[in-house]
Amino acid sequence: MFTNADYFGTCGVVIKLERHVLTIENPGYIRLGKKQMRLGGKSDPRNKALMKMFNLIDIGERAGSGVPGIFNTWEDEGLETPIIKEEFDPDRTILTLSFEKKRRQKQSIKTNDKKTAIKNGDKKTAIKKRR
Repeated sequence: MFTNADYFGTCGVVIKLERHVLTIENPGYIRLGKKQMRLGGKSDPRNKALMKMFNLIDIGERAGSGVPGIFNTWEDEGLETPIIKEEFDPDRTILTLSFEKKRRQKQSIKTNDKKTAIKNGDKKTAIKKRR
């Protein structure tokens, strides 16, 4: 967050903690684009000197793994998927992290021979065969 902030832009870095949501706002656009930010594997920090300082004290790395790591952790914990939002004029990047568990969705799958009810997030599957 700090290594990618545009400190010459308007407003500063904002971190808001509410009851069930953490919102991190950075001045500046996403230099590699939202899709690449989500995928990871590439790094283009806006503040290279700050990145080097963090590296010297073993905080962070220049591997582009920060955001994908956040998404993986939220998925592993069964939490709602984080939201990345970009605003322009002034440029701003907003990451919203919910502490709410994902809601289970019921799906029904029909085939020629059977009807299968699946609950997302639950490993149980009920199968009902036609007679």
